[in-house]
Amino acid sequence: PLDDSINPLVRASEGLFGDMRGPLDTPRAASTITQALLRERGIGGVHEFTAYAPGTAANSSYGKLTSPRIRGDNAETFVNGQRISYNRFGVFPSFNGVESLDVVRAPGSAIYGSGFMTGGYVNYVTKRPQFTPQTTLTLRVGTWVPGGGSGSSSWLNGSWQIDTSAPTPSGRSAWRVSYEGKYDKTFFRRAGPGARDDRQDLFLAWTQNPRADGALTLDANLQILWQAAPQLLGVNRPSQELIDHGLYYGGTLPDLGINPDTGAIAGTLPSQTPVRLRRDATLLSAEDFSNATLARAQFIATSRPGASRKFVNRTLTEFVHRRRYHDFEYAEYVEQLTVENRSEWHAQFALGGLAHALIAGGTLRYEERESYTNYFNEYFFQYDLSTPPGPPALGGNDYSHPRNYPSSYWPGYVGPGGRLFFPSSLGSPETGHSRLWNPALFAQDDVQLGDSLALLTGLRLDGFIAEARDLLDEAVGTDWHDKHSSSELSWNASLRYKPRALDERVSLYATYQRAYAVSGHSAGGGLMLKADPSDPTRGVIDASDFSNLSELAELGAKFALRDNALYLGLALFDQRRSEIELGGKRKALKARGAEVELVYQPHARLSSTLNLALTDARFDHSTASESGGTSIYNIYAEGAGPGGLGNGRGFTWDTLPPADYRLPGHSRLVVNASSSYQLKSGFGAGLGASWHSEQPSNLRREYHIPEQLFLDLFFFYRGAKWSANLDVLNALDRKNWTHNGDSFSSNMLIWQELPLRLEGYLKRRF
Repeated sequence: PLDDSINPLVRASEGLFGDMRGPLDTPRAASTITQALLRERGIGGVHEFTAYAPGTAANSSYGKLTSPRIRGDNAETFVNGQRISYNRFGVFPSFNGVESLDVVRAPGSAIYGSGFMTGGYVNYVTKRPQFTPQTTLTLRVGTWVPGGGSGSSSWLNGSWQIDTSAPTPSGRSAWRVSYEGKYDKTFFRRAGPGARDDRQDLFLAWTQNPRADGALTLDANLQILWQAAPQLLGVNRPSQELIDHGLYYGGTLPDLGINPDTGAIAGTLPSQTPVRLRRDATLLSAEDFSNATLARAQFIATSRPGASRKFVNRTLTEFVHRRRYHDFEYAEYVEQLTVENRSEWHAQFALGGLAHALIAGGTLRYEERESYTNYFNEYFFQYDLSTPPGPPALGGNDYSHPRNYPSSYWPGYVGPGGRLFFPSSLGSPETGHSRLWNPALFAQDDVQLGDSLALLTGLRLDGFIAEARDLLDEAVGTDWHDKHSSSELSWNASLRYKPRALDERVSLYATYQRAYAVSGHSAGGGLMLKADPSDPTRGVIDASDFSNLSELAELGAKFALRDNALYLGLALFDQRRSEIELGGKRKALKARGAEVELVYQPHARLSSTLNLALTDARFDHSTASESGGTSIYNIYAEGAGPGGLGNGRGFTWDTLPPADYRLPGHSRLVVNASSSYQLKSGFGAGLGASWHSEQPSNLRREYHIPEQLFLDLFFFYRGAKWSANLDVLNALDRKNWTHNGDSFSSNMLIWQELPLRLEGYLKRRF
């Protein structure tokens, strides 16, 4: 049955080129995570689905993994083919309303357009109403850690979901409601009340066929989400001794004020003797929080005036309100409003003796961003995580920069919630209010050049009308604001060859793409004001932020084998683009490599996946800021710290010269595999495994994450009405580590993976 298939060959997708295409007709590397794969493998977050898409990685992302990294760069997020608000470190994506998803390893096509995170994108396909009444109840219960997890016992990991759908009495409409609640402690709950994971999530969908001939379809969905999910940064002071042996160099930095030569906190750590670190140690204080409220609505109207004609209009509106504060000290208050309307005309016709499939139309997108940030006192390293969190009077550590380092504190300016923030005019371009109008025209034509050869070309002309102002102008006594307008032309071309005798089984393609996008800042995606090079007292929008170019060259082959039971995808690629880091600096990246993807499902009870990615991802004669300077040993007194290699320089903002450095936190080779088998009785078992080769952890490769193996097991029962699942996560109880995923924190932070643990859920269908 279609609902039980994990094979991408059985599901066409419109998440790449705007029309429904199967994998063999899609000249681009992409992975489809079907409804059955989501259900069977228990996928409920970004971390879980990356194992089923080669070239896709899940770094720790300051404990806020909201989107994956694809081919070494951050990924954008789409919903039903429309790009939502910038969401890096923002809101955990909800799977309460998700039916399937596409992971695309390249920027969006001419129809969809590209966001400034150009490694690729994830397109979430939302649940559709059913014309057959059905209801499913799901209860997730508990996380048990055998042996207490090195100091932490088991914890409640509870969530509940009701998903119900039915037609209306007329039979031409149907609705669906899915509600999920979560009341969850975490493995790190000893750090304080902020180490919780609580959510309330409501998804509504409606569909209608007003005409009996099906010539008009109306679809709508609405999601309202609240979450209080922790941003758990992990462990500071990374070193090879910490990774290999769990040894941590403790000790607290004295409050010596600001170093006038660096503008940063003064002093070094005298640490000489390492200690073993708790498995649940993390840089989180009792007063830390990370909350978000999201409301998103989408309406899609599809008219079919004829068998070869179709008109589609899509409207998406999203509002995000989020607040984040860390006592060490980082603050980020963001509001995002995104409205997009896209009209598409689809037509199939013959011209010049050739068959054409044309899509043309226009998009009008509006983005408004308001954000306040404070990271001027964010150093990470001065807190001793070997001391348990808690009040200092009771022997604890509260990891508070304002309280513990008053002489080394840069006071900001009062903003929302009475928190202190810093303006663009003082070097914090993430603080500001911006508006961006983005009208676009696009056209895509898929021309059949013969029985075996087809050429797909796409053009997109984007216009940008922007304005930005500093939100703290009045407090600082400046007047930073600017306007900008420009346009860019993006294009893509793909040649597809399907041998005549094998056209249903083999497809070869070559793709080239040049895609332009706007570069927004990393704290909410807004436009940045920077000091005018000719007049530093004046803030201007950088024109180069509107010409962020991503180039892709890709060769691929796709196969449908063994009567469509086996799907095989191969790709060779070279991808180049740039990335914005905290503070608005730009770095150029390049990645080249090969990817293999196999999905095998001979029948509904047996399924297996295997994929691998061999990728060389590097800076492209570029550099990046690394917190603390060019070495992990700067923060230690001379002769102190790991290996006695402390150099006594202290915290600096020095950077290395431009070069082709390997990307920190990126493995050259990653292999993922999974398999599941179900007996006729309904009982079954499966496993998921992932092997990662060595990763450099900072630009100078002063420490690295060695090759690692991740293994999860799951046992289940699936019946007509009842289902149950037991997951054994990190079944080998390996002490694995995960890189944060950016260069900025590579000298300061690293993440400990959780220990062996058991989780389960129970489902009842009506």
